[in-house]
Amino acid sequence: MSENEDRDPRRAHELRRDRHRAEASRLEAVGLRYSAANLLLFGAAFVVGGAGAWNRDLVSGLAGVGLFAAFVVAYVMHGRNVRARDREATRAAIHERHLARMQGVLEGLDTGEGLAPADHAYAGDLDLFGGASLFARLSVAHTEAGRRALAAWLLAPAGADTIVARQRAVAELAEAIDLRADLEGAVLDTGHERLDGTRFLSFVRGPKPILANGALRWATLLLPLATLTLIVLSGVVLPHYSWVPLAIVQGLIAARAERFVGPEIALVVSRARFVESYRTLFQTIEGARVTSPLLGAIQKRLGEGPDRATAELRRLEGWAGLLELRQQGIVYLVVNPILLWDLNVLRHVEAWAERVGPRCATWFEAAGELEALSSLATLAHQDPDAIAPTIAPRGAPLEAKGLRHPLLPPEHRVPNDLALAGESHALLITGSNMAGKSTLLRAVGTSAVLALAGGFVAAETFSLPPVRLRASMRVADSLQRGASYFQAELARLRAVVADADDRDAAPILFLLDELLRGTNAKARHKGARAVLLHLLARGGMGLVATHDIALSELEEELASDPSGMRVTNVHFTDVFEDGEMKFDYRLRPGVVRTSNALRLLKMAGIAVDDDTSL
Repeated sequence: MSENEDRDPRRAHELRRDRHRAEASRLEAVGLRYSAANLLLFGAAFVVGGAGAWNRDLVSGLAGVGLFAAFVVAYVMHGRNVRARDREATRAAIHERHLARMQGVLEGLDTGEGLAPADHAYAGDLDLFGGASLFARLSVAHTEAGRRALAAWLLAPAGADTIVARQRAVAELAEAIDLRADLEGAVLDTGHERLDGTRFLSFVRGPKPILANGALRWATLLLPLATLTLIVLSGVVLPHYSWVPLAIVQGLIAARAERFVGPEIALVVSRARFVESYRTLFQTIEGARVTSPLLGAIQKRLGEGPDRATAELRRLEGWAGLLELRQQGIVYLVVNPILLWDLNVLRHVEAWAERVGPRCATWFEAAGELEALSSLATLAHQDPDAIAPTIAPRGAPLEAKGLRHPLLPPEHRVPNDLALAGESHALLITGSNMAGKSTLLRAVGTSAVLALAGGFVAAETFSLPPVRLRASMRVADSLQRGASYFQAELARLRAVVADADDRDAAPILFLLDELLRGTNAKARHKGARAVLLHLLARGGMGLVATHDIALSELEEELASDPSGMRVTNVHFTDVFEDGEMKFDYRLRPGVVRTSNALRLLKMAGIAVDDDTSL
């Protein structure tokens, strides 16, 4: 696949989807031939081998054995073919999902519900989680650790050094389309949609009844050796069946231990597919060729040499496989009491958990961080407007050129330029209904979230200093709590104001939409003015969208304020052409001079004065 094709994200995913679909179809056809060959070889082996046995014909018998061996080989190859076919089909589905994501179709994707606290400072206002959310657009994580890592990054800003390190990793992963698909496929190939390591960690950290009981541990080890020795010596230097009493004792031990052995085995066996999924995921990570320091550090956290994560999980899979002897009926009933099979295997499993268990959480977290980086890289690769933002020093301005909202389809985005001169500076945005005020606030907020998480943003340039993002844009009243809309908004504003009082921390970047709309016009104006001045006096910087034109007087009032507080008026407007209201969603300097509210009422059939000036 050419480099130019990979740079066109839609084309890159289409080509890979079609390639994997074609390969899956080819393997499906090969599988049908294998099925026919298996049937013919087995039938031929049965007939030829049976005839040789019936006629005592050595040649026919050997031919039957050869045909059966060929059947076994074909059977194994058929199994590999089926796994390869399913893998190709999974990769095709992954790229199809990415194509849908690029078109804004987010149905069926992980919404991240429940990952943010209900009272978070900006998650609800900026649609970080939920149906048509930023998390749904970003997340390609299929482990709970990955989902939580991505959510944590979106919910709290990282330090400047961490952001730069993540940006380098994201830029590298953005070009590694196949690696990102393999990371997803590592989980999906094994039939899982999401892996949660909580129960597994509880298991490896939990009680170890065999290792904890010294007498049982030694009995498990020594009694089967003694029994086997007696079996070998029986009939030679000892009486026949001299081993039976000891075998009976072992059977009683096995029966008594079943009360904890059974549940422990069930847990180990139930985790087998989980272990396989994580081993495949770790194997993908360990085998990746990476250059960024952060990606290299993640690989090192999975260990090296014989102690690396994949090798350790393969050992656990081997022990878990031995526990499947319980499914072998009479063989198990004979072998288990003689060898104390279950107890011996579980002794090794517990020893593995004691030795390796403390490292498992680190492995899961490392894989989760890589999934979070891969999620940010997915947007960086697929969004045609994505660029790496600049994290400026504290006190620097927030500047954006060609800023767009990343959740809008590219063809519907209207770029805007804006600048906040630094701390104690606000943009006061006036404008018509539906003209774009709230969308601009969310574009700034979402871009800040992505930038401070280490991701890319949709803009030509975007630079911001370290900030603490706070928003009051979407407030709901609560009948259950008896809280009015005004009380709910007041509680949100109280939190924003309180956070602004901490002058030692990074400044507040506030996004406020129609302050105090739950009260009368006079109180709303006085309250909004007081809130804005309070935030500016404490070094806050931000955007305020309002219909209260009187607030625009702050620009002139603060023009020569000695404390450095500043307000700049900007606005959106509409154009009424041929009886239709049209918007260009362009941010303009100054205060809006018209309102479309009366026009909208008139269009709804309500007689009002035609004067729309403010």
